[in-house]
Amino acid sequence: IQADPVVGSGLGLSLQGLGSDRVLVLLDGAPLSGRLDGQFDLTRVNPALLSRVEVVDGPQSTLYGSDALGGVVNLITRRDFGRRMELSTQGGSNGQFDQRGRISGGSGLVFGSLDFGHRDADIVPGGLAHDGGRAERWDGMARVTAPMLGGSADLRLFGVNETQRYQLQGMSGPETDTDINKQLDALATLTVGPHGNTDIRIHGSSYDHTFNASTGSATDADRESVGDIEVLQRGSMAAGTWLGGVKIERDALTSARIDGGSKDGWTGAVFGSTEFRVMSRVRLAAGLRYTDSDLWGSNVAPRANILIDGPAGFGLKLGGARGFRSPSFKEQYLDFTNTDFGYTVKGDPSLVPESSWNLTAELGRTVGPRQVYVRAYQNWIDHLIVTQLVDPATFTFQYRNVDKAQTRGLEVGGALTRGIVTASGSYTWLHTEDETTGKPLDGSAAETGRIGVTVTPNALAVTTELIATSHVLYDQPDGSIIGQAAYQRVNLSATWAIGDAHVVAGADNLFNTIPKNAIMFLGRRWYAGLTWGFGW
Repeated sequence: IQADPVVGSGLGLSLQGLGSDRVLVLLDGAPLSGRLDGQFDLTRVNPALLSRVEVVDGPQSTLYGSDALGGVVNLITRRDFGRRMELSTQGGSNGQFDQRGRISGGSGLVFGSLDFGHRDADIVPGGLAHDGGRAERWDGMARVTAPMLGGSADLRLFGVNETQRYQLQGMSGPETDTDINKQLDALATLTVGPHGNTDIRIHGSSYDHTFNASTGSATDADRESVGDIEVLQRGSMAAGTWLGGVKIERDALTSARIDGGSKDGWTGAVFGSTEFRVMSRVRLAAGLRYTDSDLWGSNVAPRANILIDGPAGFGLKLGGARGFRSPSFKEQYLDFTNTDFGYTVKGDPSLVPESSWNLTAELGRTVGPRQVYVRAYQNWIDHLIVTQLVDPATFTFQYRNVDKAQTRGLEVGGALTRGIVTASGSYTWLHTEDETTGKPLDGSAAETGRIGVTVTPNALAVTTELIATSHVLYDQPDGSIIGQAAYQRVNLSATWAIGDAHVVAGADNLFNTIPKNAIMFLGRRWYAGLTWGFGW
């Protein structure tokens, strides 16, 4: 898992050497609209709204469909409904100042919560400290759960209004480019059936993006939207469990840069998976998804795993899966000219989906507080979509299915707890290759290592970690390559629960070690905050 700067401004995640444009981002299991050049800015979602984040690497198209070539990041929002009010504030370097409030409670069988927050910072996510940037974000979430039709209904509404102002590298002067992002996401889930084993999910997500260039060029405005209905059925059998589902989805993009001003398409999918025990220590898991689109055709995504529970805490997992990523509207139909750098990117309606095959093997052992593991994987990607120079005279690029690529990696790690001390560490090796050019895929470090120690005396927890990263290569719009040098950083953080209050303080990159040719802000960042809550 590595940070991946998003085009314009923002930050995503790279998984198994595949960038954020090939990692599916979900909010409560539903796809979020709002990708810039195919990439999703995770910082748009306030982490205070979340109860946890689930990350599954490797192709997950069997259950989740397109975009899950590298893996899935599922952001799970809070569902705690006790009669409680919370107020919090946090400040830090680069002008960070956050405020947040939350109220929750219920009456009878109806429960709900309301969250709201505001953030200011003198740096945009994914930018550099000297870029003269500033970001301001308002966000909120409302949730209600109640009994309905013999089951239960959960309604969740999430919204963001964000303004980012930044200077491109190499520019000077007071003028800045401005991004205005507005996100609205609604999800209604009805759980019914004698054992609550049927979910009916109705979901809608819209994203408005406005870009004002510092050069005074015309404003670019895009609107993306996705609406879907999904029915999930769970069940059990003598030796295991199964899951089946159907999904219908409509995607749309409105932009002046598209011929006709807008484009929309329908996608339908049928999928299922099962896990069952064939021997006392051996389980098999398998799944299949069939997807059909009126824009790019059909696709089949199978997967299969064997899981062996060995003696003495050992476990072995062997698996294979096929993933795919359908071409986006922007890759197919949108024409874009960057006046600051003087290049043009054109869409290609003839694009076909990317596809991949993955093999994974993992061996681990867990005995009480001790855990060790080793994991290896290989991905083969076909029809990789890249921008190819088609007219050197006008510096014009076009999206093309021209490449094959592969990524493979090895990870070794472990953790140990003794009393109030927990120590953990990992080392990862990654190889990526564009088989057409022979070059590595940009944006991933070949080696990373981490050592962390957490001490938890009573209500205090102190964590320190050392992270080392090898050099990283990034392609530039003009065809050149920037090499971000290897570097090491130390992070330090502490949390302390005092009655109804929760105090947090820390510093990322404590010694301010900044690599040469840093592609995003990696300098020291300190922060301190207080959360106070009480029942009512």
